[in-house]
Amino acid sequence: MTETADRAANQALRNDLEDVYGRYEELRSGVDELQRSLATMQVSAASADGAVHATVNADGDLVGLRLDQQACRQWNVDTLARVIVETVQHAAAGKHRQVEQLVTTHQQPNEAPAPIHHEAA
Repeated sequence: MTETADRAANQALRNDLEDVYGRYEELRSGVDELQRSLATMQVSAASADGAVHATVNADGDLVGLRLDQQACRQWNVDTLARVIVETVQHAAAGKHRQVEQLVTTHQQPNEAPAPIHHEAA
């Protein structure tokens, strides 16, 4: 009888280990996918009049800037600089929202851990 109980307990432990390992693999896969998404992320924003377009990456670094020729001619240097900074800030804010959305999408729902079976002493 004890041998049967030991086998049952061992099988239960194996099943628990398989469940934990399966969840680990799912989490690992989700983290890898999240890292790939962040590595390629770029978020753009435009000024209200569309004269300035800025693109930032997941780190918030400016990776692209496009200026309308007419804006360069019509605005003084200070105005152009202010609009560029505001547009880059809008792109960075959009990047923060997009990162939050990615992280939320890749989070696992809170699951109760699998019960661990202990052998009775």
